[in-house]
Amino acid sequence: MANPLALWREFTPRTRTVLAVNAVSSFGGGLVLPFLWIYLSDVRGLPAWVPAATLALQAATAVVGGLLWGAVLDRFPPRTTVPLVMAVAGAGTALYAQATGAPSAMVAALVYGFGISGVGTVLRFLYAGAATSRERGLAYSADYAVFNAMTGLGVLAGGVVAALDVGSRATRFAALYLADGATFLIAGAALFWLLPRVVQQTSAPAKEARASYREVLKQRHIAALLGALVICSLVSYGQFRSGLPGYLTQGGALGPEGISGAFAVNIVVAVGAQFLLADRIQRVRRSTVLAVSGAVWAVAWGLVLVAGTQRGTSALAWAVAGVVLLSVGEALVFPVVTSLLNDLAAERVRGRVNALLSVAVSTGSVAGPALAGATLPWADGIALMIVLLAGCLLVVGVALRLRASLTASADVPPAEEPGPVTATAAATAPEPVAA
Repeated sequence: MANPLALWREFTPRTRTVLAVNAVSSFGGGLVLPFLWIYLSDVRGLPAWVPAATLALQAATAVVGGLLWGAVLDRFPPRTTVPLVMAVAGAGTALYAQATGAPSAMVAALVYGFGISGVGTVLRFLYAGAATSRERGLAYSADYAVFNAMTGLGVLAGGVVAALDVGSRATRFAALYLADGATFLIAGAALFWLLPRVVQQTSAPAKEARASYREVLKQRHIAALLGALVICSLVSYGQFRSGLPGYLTQGGALGPEGISGAFAVNIVVAVGAQFLLADRIQRVRRSTVLAVSGAVWAVAWGLVLVAGTQRGTSALAWAVAGVVLLSVGEALVFPVVTSLLNDLAAERVRGRVNALLSVAVSTGSVAGPALAGATLPWADGIALMIVLLAGCLLVVGVALRLRASLTASADVPPAEEPGPVTATAAATAPEPVAA
């Protein structure tokens, strides 16, 4: 088992700073994570189409905004960009506190979607500046664990505040959204103040041809990994709030209590897996990790398929087993693929690569509910399970293709390699390594 204290000491001040800031903003995000639909429909009394349209608009704005923030990161220094991203996200979520009608809810969705689309992008961009590939890989794993742990704590705290018998429900929920906004502003201010102290200043880069997203997508390894990430997100994140509960509840296999328990298991296992596996997976080929994740997810959805045919305790046991494997697959693949993408990315397009990474994960998360809605009515949900199993096997296939073409320095970078690995450096690396 990895020692969290030893891993923390291995990080540079830059990485520690970004992790600490992410902990603050993740806690704030957890305060309001489950509540937007409830807040707009039950607390503010708005018709059901308003929260639905708000969530859709927020997701669509996040996709467009992510691409814009990626271009901004490649052009302006992080100390300028990062606080601006945090300020926009903070203002957007705070606007929900005053969302008393459809127009104000839509404005909040536009601002928040645009801001939040850049938060993950800028944080991953900052982690990519780590001194070695090993530190980058460990940083992405730690980021995943911190995000899940602090979001989970935020959800618990938000639930407590929402249930208090103090003031009106509208006041309590508005306070949660304002608190979420404050955490983004604190994060932005902290990074603005600390970045010059923890980021080594470099001379201005020589003028190059203008970077573009087309340049990024022309690199076949990066394009293949982004496509794989869409599928990974679709079969994991995209199903936790749609296909999984929909399939298990529509036939009466589980009730709301069982689904809540499965969600709790997801958070605990995802965080625990990072502490157990973060250091070990740095010594395994990344293509192998991707292939194993796809295979693990395939087994997981097979277990969920069986759970849907059971009832009571038996159904819960099969479902929890499936959720455990889904969570392990998440903990393995997303940090590893993020690290690999940043090692392959040239410095001049790193912001765009991380923006496309955010878009890929968001696309899968949005497509997941759409897929579930379209396939759950067919054959009691078995059609959805078959599609998900096929998606998992497709991930395995992409991983095997990457294994045959990635070089040793890209698939398993040296632990002490200085500076980011660029696509050029990866392409000139020598012999492959064993799994």
